[in-house]
This record gives sequence, C-alpha cells and structure tokens, in this order.
Amino acid sequence: MTRTDPRGLRGLLPLLLVSVAVVLVAFGLSRGVWLPNLHNALLALALPVVGTYVLFQRPGHREGLLFMAAGMVEAVMFLGRQVGHTPTSEASRWWGWLGVWPLVVALALTTFAVICFPDGRLPSPRWRGVAAVVVAVTVVCAALSATWPVEYAAAGLDTPHPFHAGTPDAVAQVWAAIAHPAYVVFQLLWVVALVARWRTSEGHVRRQLTWLVTAAAVSVVVLVVGLVAWGTPVPGLISVTLLPVTAGWAIVHGQHAAAYSALTWLSRTGPEARDLPTDIARAAAEALGTRGATLWMGGVDDLRAVGVWPESGADIPVESLPVLGSAAHSQVRAVTSHGSVVGALTIARSQANRLSYPEGRLFDDLAAQAALVIEHLDLSDVIARERRAGHLDGLSPREREVLELMARGLSNAAICEELHLSIKTVEPVVSTIFTKLGLHADATSNRRVLAVLAFVRT
Repeated sequence: MTRTDPRGLRGLLPLLLVSVAVVLVAFGLSRGVWLPNLHNALLALALPVVGTYVLFQRPGHREGLLFMAAGMVEAVMFLGRQVGHTPTSEASRWWGWLGVWPLVVALALTTFAVICFPDGRLPSPRWRGVAAVVVAVTVVCAALSATWPVEYAAAGLDTPHPFHAGTPDAVAQVWAAIAHPAYVVFQLLWVVALVARWRTSEGHVRRQLTWLVTAAAVSVVVLVVGLVAWGTPVPGLISVTLLPVTAGWAIVHGQHAAAYSALTWLSRTGPEARDLPTDIARAAAEALGTRGATLWMGGVDDLRAVGVWPESGADIPVESLPVLGSAAHSQVRAVTSHGSVVGALTIARSQANRLSYPEGRLFDDLAAQAALVIEHLDLSDVIARERRAGHLDGLSPREREVLELMARGLSNAAICEELHLSIKTVEPVVSTIFTKLGLHADATSNRRVLAVLAFVRT
C-alpha cells in the first residue's frame, strides 16, 4: 500500500507559502515598525510556519491547512495596513483596502482552527449548523467591509477607501448590528468549543486541550498586565502568537504521545485480558485520530470482527480482505503470522484522507501487535457459535471439547486435569485435531493457535 512521504512534492507548497509570507512581512517592516500592527506581522510568520510543521508531520491535516490559510491572510493584512498607514502613491489605497476587509476572514479561519482543534474536525455533527452560520456572517461582513469604509477608523489607516469615501447611515447601522456582535460571538465560540471537546474526550486529547488553554491563559494575563501597567493591549496582542505555536506543538507531539501509548498498551494491559481485541481497536482509533477501528480474525476470504471500537453490540457480517481494502470509508492492514493472513485491522478513515508517512508506519506496527492479540485471543465463544452452526461436524464430541479448551489457552497437562484424563489419552486427541484441520508439524509454527485459526477459516 502506497504511503505519502511528507518530504516529497506535497511539502513544497507550504514552504513556498511560508516564503511568500516572509516576503510580505519583510516589505511591510521596511516601512517602519507600527506597534498596533506588529501582532499581525508575528501571526503572519507564526501561523504559516506552524501550519507547515503540522503538514510536514501529518500531510493533509485540516488544522495545518487552516493555519496556513489564516497566516496568508494575516500576511496580506499586515502589509496592507503598513502601506495604508504610511501611503506613498495612488496604489496605497488598494493596499490599505487589503489591510482592512480580510479581518473578518482571518477571524473566521482562526475560529475554525480553534473549534476543530486538535484533529481538524468539528466537535460533533451538531456543530455543522454553527459552522454554516459563521461562514454566512463572514461573507456578509467581508462584503460590507470591502464595499464601504466601515472599519477604516478602527484600523487607523490614512488612505481613502477605493470605492466610497463615506458610509451611509443604513450600512453603518447594519454593520454595528452584525459585525461587532459577531466578532464577540466568534471568540465566545472558542471557549464553548473547547469545553465541548473537553467533555467528550479523554487521555491525549485532553492533554492537548490543556496545552492550548494554558497558552491562552498566559496571553490573557499578559493582556491584562499591559492594560493595567501601560494602558495598551499591544503586549497581549503580541503574546497571541503563543496560541498557534502551542497548538501546532500539541497536535504533533500529542500525536507522538498517542503513538507511544498505542505501541505500549499491550504491556500495560497484560496478555490474559479478555478484552484485548477491543483494546487494540481502541488504541488504533485513538493513535490515528479516527472515529473507530475494528480487529478482524480469519483468512483472506473469511474475516470475522472480534474487536470493535467504539463498542456497539451490532452484528457485523463476515467480510473478505479484498472487500475491506476496497471500502471508501475505511483503511485496512492485513494481519499476518508466519507468512499467512490471520486477520485484519481497519480504521474508520476514508481513502481520500490518506495516512501520512509516520501514521502509515504506526498502522503497520499496530497490525503487527494485532497478530499477538489474535494468538492470545480466547475464542471459546466463537467456537461455541460455530459449533452451533454445524462447522465442526468433522470433529468428534471429545475433539470439539479439547479444541475449545485449547482455544482457552490450556496446555495438554491442563486439559488432562480439566477433563480428568491421562496425558496418553489427550495427546492423541490433540494430534487428531491437528490432522483433521490440516496442520502438520512445523518447527516455526504454533499449531495450538493455528488449529483455532484454521477452524475459523473453514
């Protein structure tokens, strides 16, 4: 299966956009340092750099794309305001115009980056309506600001608006009724979204949220100190750059922490736990940031779901590996043991949302761990179900009884004790089971495990 290498051509565009942002900021700073606009310069540099870092580590990640988009808007706004503050030509009015009306666009992109943090998805489907309202309000406010100089006084620009010298009273009233309340509501949505995400998440996601909230708290403290001590919000606005930097660090390194947890869950759980299949499905879902995962057991053409996260209790039909691999809504890794397919691990992530190179390697490692889970899996319930379906007709009652005990992990000696039989009686029965299931002696295979797996594939 092909994996995306973040160091290939897909990593070129973010680097080019970072270069463009640096050039725009450099041109803006060449006109002098204007403190009320300095935070836009810092955001114009921080957002694309963080976005590039996220996209390099996790290509296609929506948070990285949002950071890139917001950073480019900030870069254009910064240069536009710098030129509009110190105009030198007729073209300055157009640069000043570009420094004002995209403000609501930048705020909307930032809002989406916050409410979709840290996985790039809305907290729940119910937020789709909220997202639609944010987009609609953004379009209205951007159109008003682009057509009339409704924000020029607040922006501190000395250039005239390129379309209208003044704002009609009716437009000013509409602007006052929509724009300023919307700006406040957008920022309130940040808090509501973070609280909603916190209540429905746990583990690594909560730690990521904690990092972001801590950075926001630091920024608020700096803002308050600046207002009280110096009577200016500039220090607080400058400290806002902590948020994208912290968010990017939380996304990437929080994913690393999730990967570490996924690769060490087996040692923490212990191989005797009866919920191992569900545990590894959950580990895969959390580590790869998906809605769910499923562990399948069996052969290429006969795979049964034995571990599902989140647990639903619904019956899942038997599938084949080719069918799972062709599903558009999920991605799959075959689970192999001694060169043979013994199962599969699937995650609920569309084929269009391809795994990054590190995620692909992690998925491979989880599939390797899934092979260990299958070897330790207690299949007595599966055997009982298949026996009722008549799939063990080739075995005698005694052989079926011994096979069930083998699936529970009992050794020959333990089976003797369980059935009150001698070892000389049990060993021939075990040998007969191997023969009937077509499992011949092999120094490299665990026939006790393969006996059950061979049965499940029948």
